[in-house]
Amino acid sequence: MSTIPMFWPYMPAEKIEKALSKVLKTRWIGQGPGVEKLEARFKDMFKVPYAVSVNSCTSALHLALIMSGVSRGDQVITTPMTCSATNIPILYCGGEPVFCDIQEDTLNIDPKTIARRITKKTKAIMVVHWAGYPVDLEEIQNIAKEYKLKIIEDAAHALGARYHGKFIGSISDYTCFSFQAIKQITCGDGGMLAVLNEKDCQRAKILRWYGIDRNFKGDIYWKYQITEIGYKYHMNDINATMLLVQLDELRKVLERRRAIVDMYLENLVNVKGLKLPKRTLDRESGNWLFTILVEKRENFMQKLKENGVESHMVHVRNDIYPIFGGKRLDLPVMNEVEPKYVSIPLHTNLTDEDVQKIIRTIKSGW
Repeated sequence: MSTIPMFWPYMPAEKIEKALSKVLKTRWIGQGPGVEKLEARFKDMFKVPYAVSVNSCTSALHLALIMSGVSRGDQVITTPMTCSATNIPILYCGGEPVFCDIQEDTLNIDPKTIARRITKKTKAIMVVHWAGYPVDLEEIQNIAKEYKLKIIEDAAHALGARYHGKFIGSISDYTCFSFQAIKQITCGDGGMLAVLNEKDCQRAKILRWYGIDRNFKGDIYWKYQITEIGYKYHMNDINATMLLVQLDELRKVLERRRAIVDMYLENLVNVKGLKLPKRTLDRESGNWLFTILVEKRENFMQKLKENGVESHMVHVRNDIYPIFGGKRLDLPVMNEVEPKYVSIPLHTNLTDEDVQKIIRTIKSGW
């Protein structure tokens, strides 16, 4: 019996090979014209004011935290329901993640729990669009404005998502995207940092390349200036070329993923022991994951496995890791859903027959 996998990278190999063959025949395989072209294309597609490509979403998050002023002893409001890559960059800066509770019907951070966590040490609010479904940004923006805090969106799941008609990436101070291997589109690994003003854009470009200010005008022997610590976070033209090809096909990718999600939502709506994720008309998901809440999760996952269907939690609550201080007991919703959430296959390699098999298996009980 063949297995229906959880993930399958979208990789239009022939088109990418053709595009890469041209790049590999030039002298530009590092950061070059391909990177600039990618950033321009990304800005145009998603209506973001400025876009800075990097080598991972983690790098983008680190840069966003630096530009938010987070340093040793500062606090960042965040969610436990995410990949550890969201919150570890806070530790890079010497900061402290302050975990808020989540919403049961979206698994996103609950705005109602944010204000009570804010202290004089708080510098920023970090949000994650779980599975690609946008958080309640309007409510969070109001809190950030009241307390004069920066908003950092971890949009690793949310490429192509919209909130109140606007693309994710065009709304908050900093928005970080991922092109890691199993995201909607990929170049193996890579990221993008979207910012709202030119000053942040220029600083991010300096920080991503060792802190070197290439606009500094020195003499013939001293061409560059470094005034703060920078990093090797830049993207190269090989990765950028792969992404340029895939951006041309992103609409098709997102439409297929949305169609699969629609089949799940329509056919699993009344299954006993299963709760579907919330969907409202004021936002569109990037549909990276399809996460549900189920009773007797181990039985559920075993039933799928016996029928050749993979399933997975994907990420575990971050506060459970010793590096973040250990499990918090004051997160009642997180504690309630912890033994229930699980994701089922969602990728462009799924056929309608695959989806129907998954649906039939679930509806038969576990």
